[in-house]
Amino acid sequence: MTGGRRCRHCGTTLLEVLMATAIAGVAIALLVSTQVLVLRNYERTARHNTANRAVYNALREIREVAWQAIHVQELLQQPNTARITSSAITLLMPARDPNGQIRIPPQPNLQNPVRLVANFGNGQLVMAHNGWSRVLLTNLVNTTPDGAPYAPFTVQQVAPGIIALHVRLSVRIPHASGTQHIAYEETILLRNAQR
Repeated sequence: MTGGRRCRHCGTTLLEVLMATAIAGVAIALLVSTQVLVLRNYERTARHNTANRAVYNALREIREVAWQAIHVQELLQQPNTARITSSAITLLMPARDPNGQIRIPPQPNLQNPVRLVANFGNGQLVMAHNGWSRVLLTNLVNTTPDGAPYAPFTVQQVAPGIIALHVRLSVRIPHASGTQHIAYEETILLRNAQR
């Protein structure tokens, strides 16, 4: 009997091993679930930052072109519908002489307009210029995060001789837990433009 007692004091019982294994299993499960949650949040943040950067780049290009424009014209392709399916704006750049200098007095270059088209059907914002078209932004949607339709381009005269181009963009960010919409707005004062 003393030998059995001595073994029990020196070693562990099966019950103690099972309890330690269960506690370790719970701890590992908690660590894994925390890691999965952190990775999901990282992915969501990375997608959000990518969308922010894409919209920022698109707005920067629109701003740089709009600052040079000397004439601006809005074109709504379907104005009578509740939801706008496409919206466009045409910006006329100043005409240049053969040396590349802007002609004085400034005249619009009618042969080579810059056209910005927000096509909600395919979710793209496209800029066409010099016979080339380039996609500035994807995942564009025709509703704000609140679900209201919006016009991406609005031209307003804010003061005598001062015209502003108001750009609104709503972008869809797809991720595993659903789709999120983020809206962006920028008002660009046009330096030289006439309406």
